[in-house]
Parts: sequence; structure tokens; C-alpha cells
Amino acid sequence: MLKRIVHPEIVVAIASAIWGLFWIPLRAFEQYGLDPAWVILSQFIAPLVFLGPFAIRRLLRKQPTGIEQFATGLLVGGGVAMYCESLLLTDVVRSLILFYAMPAWGTLVEVGLMGRRFTPWRGLTLVLSLAGLLTILGLNNFFALSLNIGDLLALLSGVVFTLGAMRVRQSAAISVFEQVFAFFFFGSIIAFGFSLLPLAAFGQPPTFEKFIALAPWMVLMAFGILIPAMWGIYWGSRYVDPGRLGILLQLEAVVGIGSAALLAGEPFGLQEATGAVLVLSAGLIEVFANKGSEISDGKQVV
Repeated sequence: MLKRIVHPEIVVAIASAIWGLFWIPLRAFEQYGLDPAWVILSQFIAPLVFLGPFAIRRLLRKQPTGIEQFATGLLVGGGVAMYCESLLLTDVVRSLILFYAMPAWGTLVEVGLMGRRFTPWRGLTLVLSLAGLLTILGLNNFFALSLNIGDLLALLSGVVFTLGAMRVRQSAAISVFEQVFAFFFFGSIIAFGFSLLPLAAFGQPPTFEKFIALAPWMVLMAFGILIPAMWGIYWGSRYVDPGRLGILLQLEAVVGIGSAALLAGEPFGLQEATGAVLVLSAGLIEVFANKGSEISDGKQVV
């Protein structure tokens, strides 16, 4: 019924664009006094509080909630949680490019762990992704490992998310509710873990007064942006063919990098632009490299 009213491609495109702009409200929360780890925790906990009663009802009816997929949930939700943390701990463009170097890890995982054939397309994907990484980090910095904590989280988040995506592709399809609830449930666990780390970069818990003042905005984010965006991507991915879906999901990177370049007030020169082009090109080529792979529509991930 919903498919007849709303075109799935439009839903996925809008949801992807929303995620590309997600760095803006994250930085707004930080400017209003929340420290980085607690900004991210709030963005996972608020949707979870709303979805919790529905999950309890499913449990009472002996229906799955999504938490049964704990390994996949930890990898997918945890990967995104780390990526979100990185948006507040390094330059936005650097975070985006380092995270979206995922095609490199995807190629290595598919060939090394899933036993797929190493094709020229996959080789080109790997080369472009790694070239984008080296460009944005700088060759000297890369080999000296002189990365800040945000850079490291962005890089690691792409690896973790790729492993989660591999598990999703290999598992049976589950309901949209299960996917969304698992994402926020396990993302909350990882985000809470970051809030407990004794590192100055992650900050301190907010005062009660500050929490109360920001609570309405957290609710607005949950109802107006986060749950609809995640639901839209998971629902839409069931009706869009894998190749087209991969291209639509690239909108997140395009919108994110473009908006950060225009609005973040951070350095964006030839080095950043070149890295962005290389990584985005790798993502598009990955779509065509995997066009014939055996992935059903219901097993797609963000």
C-alpha cells in the first residue's frame, strides 16, 4: 500500500540526503553545551526510548525485535556511532571521506572473506579508495600515523560498518522494525561505551538543567529526522534494485561532503576535493562491480 503512495527511490534519496546533513544538528548540540560523546548518545537513546514500547509489545507476542541479531547490530550500529563521534572530533570533510572509503574494505572483505572473484572493477575500486585515503591524510601523515582521534574513529568506523554489511548480506531478511530497532539499540550501547571512556575529547555528562533544556530538541530529532530517515532507507531498500540503491545511497556522501565544504568553515582545498572525488568515484564503481552479485533487495543495508 505504502509503495503505491510513495516512490521507494524518492524515499531512499531523501533519507540518504538527510544523513548527509546529519553533521549539522550534531554540531549544533555541541555548540549548545553537550560534549561529543553525549551528543551522539542522545541521538541513539532518544529514538530507542520511543521504539522501546513497541519492542516490548513484540516480545510479549513472542515476535523478534532485532536484538537477536547482536553481532550484526553491534557492527552496523557501532560503526555508525563511531562515524558520528568522528564528525565532532575532526574536520567534517575528513570524517566523511575517511568513512566513505568503505569500498576499499568492502573489496577486501568480499575477496578475502566471501570468496568472490577479484575483477578489474574491484581492483579499480580498491585503488581509488586507497588513493582517496592517502590524498586526504597526506602520504607522510599516513605512514607516520599522525592521526587525531576523530580521524582514527572515522577510518575504523568504515571498516566496522563494512563487516556489518557483510553479515547483513549473508543473513536472512528481517522486518524493517527489527532493522531500525537493532540499529538504535546496539548503536546506543557503543555510544554509551564512548561516554564512559576517560578521555577529555569525549567530554563529561551534561548537567540536569542542560539536559532538560535540550530534551525537546532530542525528541524532535528522534521523531522528525532519525527514525523516519532510518525507516525510509530500510523500507525503500526492499523495493529498489541493488545497483540503483547503491547509487542513491551515494547521495549521502555527496550531500555531506558538499554541505561541509560550503558550511563547516573548515579547510577545503585541492587536497580535500581530490580525495572526495576519488572516494566517490570508488563508491560508484563498486555499485557496478557488485551489480551482478547475489544480494536480495531485502538484505540491503544503509
